[in-house]
Amino acid sequence: MKKEPKEKNQAPCMIVFCSFQQQQMVIEQAKKHGFKNHIPLVFIKNYSAQVLKANMKIVGATEYALLLYRDKLPKFRNKDANGQGHMIFNWFNWERDSKDIPKIHPTQKPVKVLEKLISILTDEGDTVIDPCCGSGSTLRACRNLNRNAYGFEIDRNFYDRAKNEMLAEEMQLKII
Repeated sequence: MKKEPKEKNQAPCMIVFCSFQQQQMVIEQAKKHGFKNHIPLVFIKNYSAQVLKANMKIVGATEYALLLYRDKLPKFRNKDANGQGHMIFNWFNWERDSKDIPKIHPTQKPVKVLEKLISILTDEGDTVIDPCCGSGSTLRACRNLNRNAYGFEIDRNFYDRAKNEMLAEEMQLKII
């Protein structure tokens, strides 16, 4: 792993999407690899697939992730166009993708949600790595925000669909 920069507000981080029940396991594994700190993230949906199940009284309408970092707080970009800082909450609205975004993968994350996270945690020209690239939505979000991105996908079908559908515009990203 690359050393943390000495400058304040420049440290990298990692985001891992996981179920609520997996969070403790992810935290323990992260510590083994030098990520001693974490911030839980919650994504609030205004819909749930569980609503169709019979006799459900409470439905799950949230997604979870962990923002993992080493010693220093991650690079947070929380200033608006006028240079005014604003709070970054640990919850986000889960905005569905529009019709122009292809649905490729069963656990696909919305491009707008990923754009929000990427814009908060990176600068233009930074590099984002997605080790489980699936639909390529992270790569598309990076392309939209002028970030470099590398995605890795083991399933050839998802790779082909991500390349041909999600990233069909000029290929500015390297998909491995």
